[in-house]
Amino acid sequence: PPPPALLSPAGASLCLQVALEVLHRSQSPACSRLCDALIGQLAPPSLSPAESALVWGLQDPQRSRLLEAAMAVGGPQRLRELFQQQLKGRLRGVAAHRVANHGLQRLLDHAPADVVGEVLSELGPALAEPLTQGHPGVLTALLAACRRHPGLQQEALRCLFQVGHAPSALVSTPCSARPRP
Repeated sequence: PPPPALLSPAGASLCLQVALEVLHRSQSPACSRLCDALIGQLAPPSLSPAESALVWGLQDPQRSRLLEAAMAVGGPQRLRELFQQQLKGRLRGVAAHRVANHGLQRLLDHAPADVVGEVLSELGPALAEPLTQGHPGVLTALLAACRRHPGLQQEALRCLFQVGHAPSALVSTPCSARPRP
């Protein structure tokens, strides 16, 4: 793993972000190793189900940039694992956080359909929350991800139409539980 000194200075962080991008574009196996090392250093799996090092890392302005870069090149299986192990059940807090919401957007930019579907299920009923916090990028990234996965588009539209147009009781119920018009 990279030494901690490489993770905090802004210049070193930028160098590691560029290294990830270059290695990814060159399809080098070193990209996967660097990605694993960065995620392992910045967001190691937590022993407690109540804690998530990834959420903590995404909330930290210095660490979040590197985690976002790692998610952008991590590949479907790595994103699936990160979501299942560290983000599932915590998305509302991540989406409402002023820094962490950007990491969620990067996840959605690259996530496979099953992860996007789970994010939609968890965030869909609460799409108004990130908007009220001033984070429209979460909604934009979720809708763009659903556009890439046609099977999710109808559900995404149903949830979108509920934002701001539903009584507060409906906002807290799952989109898929609502009767179709």
